[in-house]
Amino acid sequence: MLQNLKERTDGQIRKDFETIVHAFKYAIETQPKTTALICGKDQATYNEYGHVAAHVARFLFNNGIKKDDRVVICASVSIKLPMIIFGILAARAQITMINPHYKEREIAPLINITKPSLIFCDNSSTAVFNNILLENETKLINVDGPKNTWQDTSASDLPIDLPNRDDGAVIMFTGGTTGTSKGVPLTHYKVMAAMELIEDRWPTNLGTEILLNIPPIFHITGLYHGCFQPVFGCNQLVLLPRFHPDLVFQAINTQSISVIIIGVPTAYAALLSHPCFDTVDFSAVKFSGSGGAPLAEQVKTEWEKRTGIPALEGYGMTEGAPTCNNPLIGFRKSHSAGRPVSCTDFRIVDVKNGRTEMPIGEKGEIIVRGPHIADKYYNDEEATTAAFKDGWLHTGDVAYLDEDGFVFIVDRLKDMAIVSGFNVFPREIDEVLISHPKIIEAATIGIQDDYRGEVIKAFISVKKGEDIDEEELKKFCAQNLVKYKIPTVFEFTNNLPKTPVGKIDKKKLNN
Repeated sequence: MLQNLKERTDGQIRKDFETIVHAFKYAIETQPKTTALICGKDQATYNEYGHVAAHVARFLFNNGIKKDDRVVICASVSIKLPMIIFGILAARAQITMINPHYKEREIAPLINITKPSLIFCDNSSTAVFNNILLENETKLINVDGPKNTWQDTSASDLPIDLPNRDDGAVIMFTGGTTGTSKGVPLTHYKVMAAMELIEDRWPTNLGTEILLNIPPIFHITGLYHGCFQPVFGCNQLVLLPRFHPDLVFQAINTQSISVIIIGVPTAYAALLSHPCFDTVDFSAVKFSGSGGAPLAEQVKTEWEKRTGIPALEGYGMTEGAPTCNNPLIGFRKSHSAGRPVSCTDFRIVDVKNGRTEMPIGEKGEIIVRGPHIADKYYNDEEATTAAFKDGWLHTGDVAYLDEDGFVFIVDRLKDMAIVSGFNVFPREIDEVLISHPKIIEAATIGIQDDYRGEVIKAFISVKKGEDIDEEELKKFCAQNLVKYKIPTVFEFTNNLPKTPVGKIDKKKLNN
């Protein structure tokens, strides 16, 4: 258990597991017949969950995967996904999660950063790897194929040599202010620290909870809450093959859901606007949790009024979540991300010098350090030096603290938009648009949107004598970008504002 973390007094204290794999092993041994996973029509007990994970681990050993090797998962949500995750971890390799909806140009740099030894994909993502130059020793494995092509069923138990706390566990991808993706390595110790801090603010009971996870597993919220937290408490996880209000309502009505991990606020809006919302039985639900973007007060109020359950907001990042949370038990404030979590040093500092602490109510940059916070980027010394200074992560997020210690996020230093909870970096989209043969200049920014939080607006200058419309541009973007990165609003102009040195002035575009 983390030092300085108050011990639970509700009788639900967890054992002091060295890694999440040890917690998984404990769940298998103590709850073998308990249903662990539900996804659509598929179900698995903890015993079945453990067997497949053991099969995956043995398969990886047979294929030469060693401690600290990177293994990519780029596959759609299914009951197999958590099994593969724990199989990789049990083999002491590092999970590298990639969005299966990414296009070739988005995936290739991530593969280049981590240089995985093996890639688990499925029918939906196999084709995108065909044109990506893989290292000679990288194996591509389709988990929609026969079992013997991705499992060794001769294994009956998890490996004896499980990972230790200092081993690498996961590499999650974020983006940089230039649009260049960065890998965030997190050790098993940091994962377990995050589990304890999550349970401190959003507590669950042992062996009786049924968690419904909506965010994608390739996102840190989905991985931590939707894969690791249920195992940490020997609880049941319900995964959705895809997000749709009908599937959410069906799960709540038929599975006695007690915790809903909503993820981004757009999911709240989609659920609330559905005509069947008021027929759903929320009586078993203790709370719903969200993050990724601010939850509008109107949406929060309507959700709590119509469901009778609290909507808890938190603030975190790929480099270490959670950082702030509104607690389930205790005082909460609207518009706030909550108080900094326990065992974490949290400061608001001057945005210019990055050191001077700002007074209560004054805006500044968030810097943070803690047992769950990353301390570097993977194989990126330049980015590490820029973001990690004297042990502190400089987040690039602007906020202020009130007199009660609650954090209010007000802006971002980084040139970044948050679309439906996903970080989107305009420069990446600029480069795609400029590659179109009819476009001479392009610039994109994030603009406010009541549903998605933000959407992308593109300013386009077309070459003389050429003609192009929004539909053609959207189709072109769809060939190179995941859906949420595609601009929603287009403005055609021949006069993009410039700085004195001739660069496009995005500050003026925001005015």
